[in-house]
Amino acid sequence: MRSGTSISAPQSYGFQRVHAALQTGHALTVQQQRQEPVRCFMQQSMLDGACGTHVLAMLLVIFDLAKASAMYDMSQRKYGVAAAVWNAFGPKYFSGIHAKEWVELVKSLELPLKLTAKYGAKEHVDRHALDWLMRGELVAVAFASVKHQRTKHWALAVGVEGVASGSKHQPQRILLLDPGGGEPSFKAFNARLRLPTTGLGSRRAKQLHLPADDAKPWTVFWHYESESWSAELVRLLAAVRVRKLQ
Repeated sequence: MRSGTSISAPQSYGFQRVHAALQTGHALTVQQQRQEPVRCFMQQSMLDGACGTHVLAMLLVIFDLAKASAMYDMSQRKYGVAAAVWNAFGPKYFSGIHAKEWVELVKSLELPLKLTAKYGAKEHVDRHALDWLMRGELVAVAFASVKHQRTKHWALAVGVEGVASGSKHQPQRILLLDPGGGEPSFKAFNARLRLPTTGLGSRRAKQLHLPADDAKPWTVFWHYESESWSAELVRLLAAVRVRKLQ
């Protein structure tokens, strides 16, 4: 009698990847040089439009380029990185800032950072954001409400979730540190962008799982979800990968 071997299908499972510097606990922290872990989340107020400034402040603390205490008090600082950030971004504190201007102002600070920016569907902004996050990068994202075009916002993408089968990973959710939400506890994010699986936008979302050469430059819709705000459909305006130079 001939014996045969059965080949089982690859096991499927959910996965989550977040930036390695983030330490979860009662509060989200990072380890700065020669110091105790410090909080890295920055929360904006109901009055300001400085979500982009808060995203930059979080990046600088995570990369250990500025102290959190200095960033909290940036408008009163006269010297150092915090003062430079306020001088550049202060005029935009209440009005907000567009993506290309955000990139230009960050570069003007001449910090040891490398920025790679993609804008809109024509530059495959959604695909680039997912690819960078799958590699463990930090990505500043700007997005707008599909229903109300006047609603625009910045958040810091710190990770990605999805489904894996064997060696194939299919990202489905972008994990965010949203300065408009509350401080996360025992997790590295406080909001997320979820790809629709049914209904409006689901067909376009499938383009992200095709090879890059086969994908069409369509606008992808995401479900923004947060404990602090009502869910809504949004589209990515820009994704900016931020790396610290060694």
